[in-house]
Amino acid sequence: MTPQEPAVQDASTLTEAFHRTVETCAQHVAVTCACSGRTLTWAQYGHEAAALADGFSSMGIRAGDHVVLMLSNRADFYLVDTALLLIRAIPVSVYNSPSIERLSYIWGHCSPVAVVVEDDTQLGRARAAGADSGHHPHLVAVEEVPTIGDLVMLSDLAATSPTDLAELSGHARPDDTATMLYTSGTTGDPKGVPLTHRNLLFAARTLTKRMGISLRGRRQLSYLPMAHIGERLATHYVHMLEGSEVTCCANLDFFPETLARAKPHMLFGAPRMWEKLYARMRDLAATNPGADPTAAVPGSDEALQRHLETIGLGHIDIAIVGSAPLPRHIHEFWRSAGIPLADCYGQSETCGVGTWDPHDLVLGTCGKPFDGVDVEISDLGEILIRSEAVFAGYYRDVTRTRMVLDSDGWFHTHDLGSLDPDGNLTVRGRLDDLLVPTSGHNVSPAPIEARLLQIPLVSHAVLCGSGKPYITALLVLDSEAVAKWAADLGWAERSLTTLATDPTVRSVVSRHIDDINASLPGAERIKSFALLSGGETEWAPDTPLMTATGKIRRAQVLQRYSETIKSMYT
Repeated sequence: MTPQEPAVQDASTLTEAFHRTVETCAQHVAVTCACSGRTLTWAQYGHEAAALADGFSSMGIRAGDHVVLMLSNRADFYLVDTALLLIRAIPVSVYNSPSIERLSYIWGHCSPVAVVVEDDTQLGRARAAGADSGHHPHLVAVEEVPTIGDLVMLSDLAATSPTDLAELSGHARPDDTATMLYTSGTTGDPKGVPLTHRNLLFAARTLTKRMGISLRGRRQLSYLPMAHIGERLATHYVHMLEGSEVTCCANLDFFPETLARAKPHMLFGAPRMWEKLYARMRDLAATNPGADPTAAVPGSDEALQRHLETIGLGHIDIAIVGSAPLPRHIHEFWRSAGIPLADCYGQSETCGVGTWDPHDLVLGTCGKPFDGVDVEISDLGEILIRSEAVFAGYYRDVTRTRMVLDSDGWFHTHDLGSLDPDGNLTVRGRLDDLLVPTSGHNVSPAPIEARLLQIPLVSHAVLCGSGKPYITALLVLDSEAVAKWAADLGWAERSLTTLATDPTVRSVVSRHIDDINASLPGAERIKSFALLSGGETEWAPDTPLMTATGKIRRAQVLQRYSETIKSMYT
């Protein structure tokens, strides 16, 4: 927290912090919706959240009840989530396009008393999940939808004379559950992760302390699903404490223009977002007269700043990349361009906070532990985390809780890593993902896959080789990069599928792999590879091959491409 706001710093719950921010920032803008143009000041935010809190109470929602939110990034999310906090209910955000099977599991697992849906599409999904699970919660709709059966419009819920916010904000207790997130999960059913006010306040405070600046009045952009702990922490709980101004992007189709208009001071994103912005900068730089396209940051300082302003990054103070490794050359590009991009490490179970250090960055690492966070490496090489942000256990799952939380309070991440002498963390992959070829060597795929992602034509990489004589790789072609490369060669008419089998494309990729192999031990070298043309749709987040946070579902990939893999060993 910032030294000049001791009242907020002393708050013991998120709702207390929210009330104090409403009081001190009343006329400042709190939330702006890029698509609708709707704007809320902090005073309006406080009043409307209190009105909705009374409305939810009138529906019979009580402390400890679960309420599922099927909402995109919009003002209504902030109002609904905060209103539920004020009455000690538990908001449960889900990703925007989960399967009915996954929704049905969540319905049966946490038994929500209500579901808040955005539109007719989400209403249909909620009804289908209810039919499939046999659990039928109350339905609340934000936008106009056919009013059939047990359906309430959000606009009809708000009380005309709401309970005073000061009174409502005092109900919650530090150890109340403030939200429950469901892990996207690369295997098995999703796990419910309850996080308390105490957990989240600690996480928000240690994050803002590490930033070294106040976000009061500064701009943020909210665009990732609020089921993602990184987005929820940065643009909801930190926002609630700091009094920043959040612009919401509900539709990623409009992300580029929303970013350009919002001009945020803080931006959190997965590697793919930073990669696309990198490509946009390169395209803009190519228009500079006499520019050297091979330069790390093409163009003059004046041109560079102009391009940063064009895409909306001209005011960035805090830039965070999470969820997966970012290719080194893209990291170097942004740092050279003056964007202080730094990798972070954390999981839903740790409220997203583990390590991050934008002030003393060592490329290739995720930085040092946050203040108040202990990080150790076990004898097996597993990353262990202990702090006040670590959750108390999975919801209704004692068995899996015992697998990750030990008696000394350490959370076992199942990630492999190492700490350098200065305490910087390097993540080396998942404990469960280790490849063991017939040579008997343990091969961690993540570091090698990260290097494969530096190949300009590749968007995803999956190493194979357990039980096999050598390591191979499945490489997914980057549709945009390949299309541009092909157009430069006069092959614009060729499809991605055709290019995946083209000898020239294979030769380009092969040269990069030769360079990578030259620095790898013999057991880790890639002896064969296959180029895949699945494209952005098949490899998009929250699909059979990828989790909602962009992690590869390795088992599903190996099954889907089993014949392709077999061909690399014959």
